[in-house]
Amino acid sequence: MEYTLVNSPETLRQLLDCLELYDMAAVDTEADSMHHYRMRLCLIQITVGDTNWLLDPLSELDLTPVFKTKAMQILLIHGADYDLRLLYQKYSFTPRIVFDTMLAAKILGKPNLGLSNLVEEYFGITLKKDNQRADWTIRPLPEDMKDYAVHDTIYLHELSARLGEELIAANRMLWHAESCLQLLEHVKHVAPQKKDPWKISGSKHLPPRSLNLLRSLYAWREQEAEKNDKPPYKILPPDLMLAIVRSASATFPEVDMSRLPRLPRRYTGELLESFISTLEQAMQIPVEEWPKSEPKAPPPSSVPDADLLLAMKFWRDEKAEKLGIDPAMLGNRNQMIILCMQKDDSWEERYQNAGLMFWQKSIWNEILLENLGGEEK
Repeated sequence: MEYTLVNSPETLRQLLDCLELYDMAAVDTEADSMHHYRMRLCLIQITVGDTNWLLDPLSELDLTPVFKTKAMQILLIHGADYDLRLLYQKYSFTPRIVFDTMLAAKILGKPNLGLSNLVEEYFGITLKKDNQRADWTIRPLPEDMKDYAVHDTIYLHELSARLGEELIAANRMLWHAESCLQLLEHVKHVAPQKKDPWKISGSKHLPPRSLNLLRSLYAWREQEAEKNDKPPYKILPPDLMLAIVRSASATFPEVDMSRLPRLPRRYTGELLESFISTLEQAMQIPVEEWPKSEPKAPPPSSVPDADLLLAMKFWRDEKAEKLGIDPAMLGNRNQMIILCMQKDDSWEERYQNAGLMFWQKSIWNEILLENLGGEEK
């Protein structure tokens, strides 16, 4: 498959000229979070017309002009959420319109949503998956990785057209368009940083003594991960970290290595000494400096109507089966709870609070008409 690697001023100029000739572009990205401490955008694949381009964000080139070109204002992407977040964080860029092929497949009720599944279904071609977990920071990029990357965009134009025809035939194109518009807004919102990131999943009910050890061990893991440029989980997996904390807490205030879970083989020499020293120092932290156990959350001011929630889940699932879609598309768990809160809100207010889109509201109005006679609360 032919492509142009954009890693020089000359190839960048060629790309910019090409992108002004087309109305839309198929785009994909490759990032690296499995081999390094900080995730980086490593590659941007673009297909327009019969040309394929691989952009190198790790080069010294200023790629911002790319995102001002005509073709980049309407993008075809598979599973757009991840790619658009990367592009927004790196270049403060969002397109004017996006057509998400994964979302289209989901709205059409297809059982297999992966790009490889859809390419095989529509074109009878099996895509290679050999480089899904590759280190995309490698330079120069090996030929097999570049070939793998190109294949993520070359089918998107035709796939979008085929899926678009099916959406129109199913009268669901507006569902997809509204969902994509919502997606474009969501990718601009960065989740707030956790106040205490060391409070990992599974630590909620640990006592203060264990929380103290966990906090120190988490800080040590971050330091080692950054120093060695590795993802933290490759230094110490979260489940093993929790197991170590529980075992070490049981032998407090001593560190009994024979009682700890088996450590990874690489824990030898200075690394092992540093690990043991971290636990020993944590054991010496005064009690008054230990983290406090999280207090029980106060009861909510309003709770969902259990009977209504059960009924609406049944109605939702029944309707989704008729439509041939995943029930969660009509309302996920949190949205269902909000819809069933014991308040005097109208259904329109409930829809608004739950963040439902217009097409979802329309279907819920049908559901309520079928089951409640359309009466508003």
